[in-house]
Amino acid sequence: MRPNWRRYGRQSKLAKGCGQGQTQAKFEPESKAEPASTVSWRSIMALNTDEFCRNTSIHGLKYINSRKLHTADRVFFGLAFVSVLCFAGFLMQDAFDKWNTTPVIVGINPEPTYITNEPFPAITICNLNQALISKAAQISNDTSKFNMLQVLCRRKINSQLSRSNNNWEELISNISQPCSALVIGCSFGAVDNQCESMFYPIITDEGLCCVFNMLHPRFMYKHNVPLTLRNIATKNGCQAVNWHAELGYSRSLKKPHNQYYPRAALGTGESLGLSLTLDVEAAAYYCSSSSSIGLKLALHSPNESPNVRETGVLISPGLETKLRIEPAKIITELPLRKVHRKYRHCLFRDEGNLSYFAHYTQRNCEMECMSRLLLQHCGCIVFYMPRIQANDTVCSIRESHCVESVRLHTSIGRAVASCLDNCLPSCFDLTFNAIPYATRISYNDFKTAYPNMKNYSRFSVERSIAIVNLYYKEHTFRASKQTEFIGISDFLSNVGGLMGLFLGFSFLSIAECVYFAFIRPCRLCAELRQRRPVSTLELSKAANFTVKRAKIHVNTMLPHDQRQQQRQHQLSAISPATWFKTELGIQLNRP
Repeated sequence: MRPNWRRYGRQSKLAKGCGQGQTQAKFEPESKAEPASTVSWRSIMALNTDEFCRNTSIHGLKYINSRKLHTADRVFFGLAFVSVLCFAGFLMQDAFDKWNTTPVIVGINPEPTYITNEPFPAITICNLNQALISKAAQISNDTSKFNMLQVLCRRKINSQLSRSNNNWEELISNISQPCSALVIGCSFGAVDNQCESMFYPIITDEGLCCVFNMLHPRFMYKHNVPLTLRNIATKNGCQAVNWHAELGYSRSLKKPHNQYYPRAALGTGESLGLSLTLDVEAAAYYCSSSSSIGLKLALHSPNESPNVRETGVLISPGLETKLRIEPAKIITELPLRKVHRKYRHCLFRDEGNLSYFAHYTQRNCEMECMSRLLLQHCGCIVFYMPRIQANDTVCSIRESHCVESVRLHTSIGRAVASCLDNCLPSCFDLTFNAIPYATRISYNDFKTAYPNMKNYSRFSVERSIAIVNLYYKEHTFRASKQTEFIGISDFLSNVGGLMGLFLGFSFLSIAECVYFAFIRPCRLCAELRQRRPVSTLELSKAANFTVKRAKIHVNTMLPHDQRQQQRQHQLSAISPATWFKTELGIQLNRP
């Protein structure tokens, strides 16, 4: 039988498409054949696709690719594969949204926090009296100082307003009750029975107040230290140190930390807490910031500016008040630094750069924010607000209405909200709440407990004296801890679980796709580029060994006559140059 030279011509085109010699078959009777490069690449990719679908671990592809199944069955598996793929994609999108938008979860720190390793809260005490009556009597009614005094007392001003005097700090310091007269008795734990000198004057929105256990001004402010805090000195034997909620006390400091300032708690209970005896001097009242006589007390972090007017606790004279301190601390895992602040909703110590305060806290940031708004809308700042620039103008009584509108957010609500929204909480923060309990003071027992105050009459004690005890109830407390809600390992686990559950997909499946899509076709093409005759049998063996074995298995099941005819047909389709090699391969493949 005459060999089929047309078959040899197709093989030459297959080799030509992968870069083999440019010799074209001369015995090609078909004039409308496809280009050789297209035919060869399509053949290689078809064979690779078939091999991939047969051997991959991805579910359903072998049924879609199988020609043994009916077309309807293959369509059924195709629709099932697409449906499962879409559903898995939807669930993976949900997992991605959780990982991307809610990366933080707040839990309870399993390790207890000891109060002896944390500073005692800063205490700011303000007398509601804005001026001593003896000092107010020395101010003439037709002066600007009198108008300023009326503003402090929250009274209406009837006289002509003036800009001539804006020195609020000097006026308030001269007319207010000094700290030495307010705090007449102080005991901190069992180590300091005369801590009155540890109260320093500070001007707040409640006038002149006295603060205990706040950071030293050189650690608290960057510049423009308030006038009342410029020349303070720590008590002998007490060293002023820097402290931050994120860093804590320096590791180089020796324990106990009560010998440093700010001081740490010594223990629990009233005996190891802070006990204060306060004199409001009710007989010297000129005007009150509210409608009562007494004190306002605020607990805050040592590195934070107090907010006495809005968050202070009222202390009534004639009563002994016990304030049980409830600390609350929040810590954040360091890996959350990689998460954008927009999603973790907090700032680390080195991320919040303030202009006036040396330490970033949400309260300090809000005060600077309000100062900027006052400068923008009123052209000045209030006397108790931080001066961001040294030459900032202090508001006079003429700007009182503008100041109140900014403070109460009446005219620039959107601007205030936008500014305050940028003041995120600290990622490490320490706050304090106080639970008050009060009862009336017994005059006879008061004289016995405080023998150095026997000169106070019963009337003075009941009207002017207030006793305050601040203490911890528990030696440890549980801090809140911000951690990653869904980390990168959790996200990959969720996606991998969904892909494996719905599709049987894994990382090795990716390797299979890369191999059958790129590596194997390139290798076959490189083999065809070698200038040597390649038989149809060799190409079939290199491209699809599994298909060849299936054909051999089918041939062995045919009758002897049909096998002989098939052999003669194969011999007729092979060129004389490769006949011997092909014949040898057929003989070896016989059962």
